[in-house]
Amino acid sequence: MNPKTPHFVWHTDITEVRVLWKRFEIAAVLDGYSRKLLGIKAFNRRVTTSDMVRLINETAVQSGTTPGLKQLLDDIDRGRIDVVVVYKVDRLSRSLSDFARMMEVFDEKQVSFVSVTQQFNTTTSMGRLTLNMLLSFAQFEREVSGERIRDKLAATKKKGYWVGGQPPLGYRLQSGEETKGLFIISEQADLVRTIFNRYIELSSPVAVANELNEADHTTKQWTSKNGNAHGGKPLSQKYIHSILTNMLYIGKITHTRGDHTEIYDGLHKPIIDQAIWDTAQKLMTKQDRKSLHRWTHPHLLKGKLRTSDGFAMSPTSTHRPLTKKSATNQKRLVRYYISQKAIKHGFKNCQIKTINAVHLDELVRGLVLGYLNHSDLDRQSTEVRDRWIRKTIHEIMLAPDSITVRLDTKKIEQLNRHSFKSPPNVIPSRPVCLRTPEVDDRGEHIELKLQLQIKKLDGRRLLLSPDGHDLIIPSTPEPRQHFVDAIGLAYRWHDELIKCGLQIRAFAKEQSIARSRILQLLPLTQLGPEVLRHALAGTLPSTITLDDLLTASKQLDWDRQAAELGINAAPRHLQTA
Repeated sequence: MNPKTPHFVWHTDITEVRVLWKRFEIAAVLDGYSRKLLGIKAFNRRVTTSDMVRLINETAVQSGTTPGLKQLLDDIDRGRIDVVVVYKVDRLSRSLSDFARMMEVFDEKQVSFVSVTQQFNTTTSMGRLTLNMLLSFAQFEREVSGERIRDKLAATKKKGYWVGGQPPLGYRLQSGEETKGLFIISEQADLVRTIFNRYIELSSPVAVANELNEADHTTKQWTSKNGNAHGGKPLSQKYIHSILTNMLYIGKITHTRGDHTEIYDGLHKPIIDQAIWDTAQKLMTKQDRKSLHRWTHPHLLKGKLRTSDGFAMSPTSTHRPLTKKSATNQKRLVRYYISQKAIKHGFKNCQIKTINAVHLDELVRGLVLGYLNHSDLDRQSTEVRDRWIRKTIHEIMLAPDSITVRLDTKKIEQLNRHSFKSPPNVIPSRPVCLRTPEVDDRGEHIELKLQLQIKKLDGRRLLLSPDGHDLIIPSTPEPRQHFVDAIGLAYRWHDELIKCGLQIRAFAKEQSIARSRILQLLPLTQLGPEVLRHALAGTLPSTITLDDLLTASKQLDWDRQAAELGINAAPRHLQTA
């Protein structure tokens, strides 16, 4: 092919084009674009090759963000383009800096650039000057147009008109013969008023969103001119906050330009009274000062947990390696509660220093749900269940030998009166407490007291029964990572030893692994299928350690392995599999 012959020819700003594989025959439907079409056809008559012409349908190519321009630059980079044809220079870009970068790419890839209505030659200094002058005026025109649009928006808002597309919840645009402006949708306006009133009472956008979601309220629903449905999603904290801070609801129109915001009187009717608005804003300002450090992790007992000597236990978290001997930089998030006594007076002076948040939260869930015995609540999602658990809990007291959960009688009555919406399709499992607590009805409060012991095993502080057994069957058991790693290493080394045929000493030297480490873990390959299933599913008793697994693995009878570890014996059909 002649290097001067275009391989692909691109041009932009065409409304509709059909490309035919026949010597540049181009059929187009171009209302108002006849001049452009004539210019492009004139260019095509000067090309005598039968190669295909590719046409990009781009009406506004700017800043390299449109899919067509990205595809063009990608094809140029692959050497598939020889000539780029445009109707005018500013159809490719009106940004001088963007165009300069594209010209560098064109020069690097030896791609010619042609405008069918403007004569210049980029191979000469005068041609490049002409091109830069044209682009400078194009960029100036773009910036002036932007300023005019922004001035027009500001002037319209100053008159009190809504400018900004679809109005927020509670309002609609005019329709039919109505005058221009916003009109109130009564049902949505009632929801807006409810949001403000409930926020003033609950002081929490999250609590407001949760309460209204339970009542099946959603975000504003509307249909675009194209027939696409929008909205109708569950309310979120962000959505509630946007409503509480939107001055449109008190009849104002705001216009922000740079760092400055102007407030104008709107032509629409307000939904919220000024007094309610002021109360909500004062409450939000007060909360913002209190919430300089926000805690986002889901600690169920935040603000409700104390030690037996009266010190609060605060939620916190840290990132730790997956295992003690982890060779990677991967971390796991560990959530726990820490005693303020330990922080203020030192860990040595505190009986209860820290406690794992996941374990304690699950124990409290099991205790409360077991006492409430509320079938409708049990069928709800985990988030709904946790909200009601927090609602009913007045206070929790953790001692070295017991845990006491105080429930609010009025909140329990409120729960019993509450009508839940239909449960989710998949009902999540819930934790089950294996011990029955002592129940003491004190009128305003009901106390659930459970005897326990806090024991440190395998680097973890566990909550166990006084006789050393588990207190809870968790809702979502999680395997212990160092169990999984140890079993995986044992099976990997076992398979590699069989394949390579080396003795353990030679294999350890070749792999730079301590021979004692291999000898320690290899017996794990002798664990029975039932024990392996429990170990990898995270359903082993919490008191079992890796040493316990290693000891049991040396017992070749699978039934005895299971018995030693405190789980049901493996079925015979599995042993013979």
